[in-house]
Amino acid sequence: MHVWDQVRTREGTDALAAHLTARGLIDPHDLNSRAWVAGLHQVPRHLFIPPTAYAAAYQPGESSRPIDRQADPAGWWRAAYSDFSIITQRDDGQRDPADTGGAPTCSLSAPSIVLPMLSLLDVADHHTVLDIATGTGWTAAMLACRLGDDQVVTVEVDPVLAQIAAANLKRAGRDPGLVNGDGADGVPGAAPYDRIHVTCGVRTVPYAWVEQTRPGGRIVLPYMPAPTAHYGGQQLVLTVGDDGTAVGRFHGPAAFMMLRAQRRTVSEQAGHSEALTTTRFDPRTLAEPPGGLMLMLAAVAGDIVTATERVRRGAAWSHVTRLEDLAGTSWAAVETVPGQVDAEVVQAGDRRLWDEVMAAYMAWLRAGQPGPDRFGLSVSPEGQEVWLDHPGRALTPLYGPLAN
Repeated sequence: MHVWDQVRTREGTDALAAHLTARGLIDPHDLNSRAWVAGLHQVPRHLFIPPTAYAAAYQPGESSRPIDRQADPAGWWRAAYSDFSIITQRDDGQRDPADTGGAPTCSLSAPSIVLPMLSLLDVADHHTVLDIATGTGWTAAMLACRLGDDQVVTVEVDPVLAQIAAANLKRAGRDPGLVNGDGADGVPGAAPYDRIHVTCGVRTVPYAWVEQTRPGGRIVLPYMPAPTAHYGGQQLVLTVGDDGTAVGRFHGPAAFMMLRAQRRTVSEQAGHSEALTTTRFDPRTLAEPPGGLMLMLAAVAGDIVTATERVRRGAAWSHVTRLEDLAGTSWAAVETVPGQVDAEVVQAGDRRLWDEVMAAYMAWLRAGQPGPDRFGLSVSPEGQEVWLDHPGRALTPLYGPLAN
């Protein structure tokens, strides 16, 4: 590395660590937290960023923008060592990363979410780790730096991204086991693992992950049962038992790109048995639900995906909430029109999705609007269930079992 690059890397990492410490995301008195700060210094983040990309700002005072190392080297370096999520791929490589019209499909995650999730792993020197969704390779490098290359296996479903990650890791002097495959299947050949670290959104926890984790081991993942454009999910820590089950609680917000096997987009489909009604409830309440409400919706109406948008109606803008079940058999749309007291509701298909969502919301109100810290999730060979306060208080879906 060029001497000037070394200076910028050291200064940038120091500033980034100070920012994360000021936000309470790094505890300078905690050995576990300090180990990951050391990793920040030993794994230069800029080595995992391509010359051109899109920087999504998480740091106050910064704005999201395209970055170009040749055209604006100072801006590129600032994004590399600030709290940015660096989007490196859109639409599975079909669009330029700077084209915001495409859906992000790979990124270098923001340090403000990476370090807390790595800390939740609670690794010890002898642990082996499976890293799901390699992406650019940065978190795999952080794990390999902490534990050693031979104790980390990372898996990436996209063959192009796997090649890029391999080159990035080599440039950083790291060589963990890198597998091109579906992360939903884990990597059984290297199992069992003491820890599984997941950097993609998960709606249903693949049971293969539980099977490949030692009893007493941990799985840390972003639980994202019904992601929207405005809200992600919650960090989930599962502990695996000796009976083939895993149980755990939620630890704060998280937003990642979905596991490819569990992607879902909302699109209003032709349905039957259309029902037209109105509601006095403001659907915008669901656009950015608090963590506890999101988990209640996941438990009671967990196979419903929502999306929100603004639609021009003449000179005014309406707010439209769209819902669809994972099976694609039912949909609903709720439109709030300026000047009208009630919102218009249309529901079609085998189910009445808006009615189910409203029932879940009212159940959350009746329970006292519990926060995410009161919820947990259990996984078994039969499936998964969300519970409130303790595993014996499972929340029952309104419409059959949750989809896998």
